[in-house]
Amino acid sequence: MHIARHHAEWLALIDVSGPFLSLPVLIRAFPDGLDKLDSTVTRELRLAYEEWLDNAGGLRPDLAIHRAWADYVLRTILEWPAELIVEGPTLPASVAVSMPEHGETLRPDAALMDPATGKPRLLVKRLASGQDPEKPLPGARWKASPVSRMIDLLRGADVRLGLVTNGESWVLVHAPRGETSGQATWYAALWGEEPATLQAFRSLLNTGRFFAVAEGDTLEALLTESAANQQEVTEQLGLQVRRAVEVLVGRLAAADKGYGPHAVGRGGRAWAL
Repeated sequence: MHIARHHAEWLALIDVSGPFLSLPVLIRAFPDGLDKLDSTVTRELRLAYEEWLDNAGGLRPDLAIHRAWADYVLRTILEWPAELIVEGPTLPASVAVSMPEHGETLRPDAALMDPATGKPRLLVKRLASGQDPEKPLPGARWKASPVSRMIDLLRGADVRLGLVTNGESWVLVHAPRGETSGQATWYAALWGEEPATLQAFRSLLNTGRFFAVAEGDTLEALLTESAANQQEVTEQLGLQVRRAVEVLVGRLAAADKGYGPHAVGRGGRAWAL
């Protein structure tokens, strides 16, 4: 019960839209709770965040500080090795997705690569500090938000996971082809106030979750298992509702048969004598 409450609490502190990780799957994958964080790491993170926040709120934000903050989260907090991150011209051609109907080509800023397959496991899009991930890009003819664009990019590139960030919001996008997409948003401002949210962010997106666990425990596998779990719950609820309706209809039919020739009307209803 304690572990269930632990997971339920951090889930309540992030914004989730669409399918995400189910509680039974989290309990199975993290039976002892989320990964612990070293106090030195959390202290350094707080200092780095405060520096980024001061810069983002200034009259002339330094883009280098903005970029350094995002890199710090990916490489230090999530422990993504530099050799597994590709950016700019080194990105594979497969992650450039043309959208001719909108006159644009979607590309990530970086990708976490799988050394075993040479294919991307997660695509990253960095936004300006003031850009809301859920609102259209200023001046763009195509009014899709960065998160919506990431969904199209993932499906077009056949990559399941994406991360969209403006430095404050960190949106994990899951968009498997032919299935409903889902997303979960963490807020950097909460990482210091609610450490469990930082633990969850790190536990789910650190490099070990992609390359150092059993195949059934990778983030993609946990999301797939959760979707199946949630579908099973939906089907069970549907079956329960159907059975309840059948019982109700049966009782109504039995009551109707009980109305004999001696039934009289009262207030528009039949009352058996």
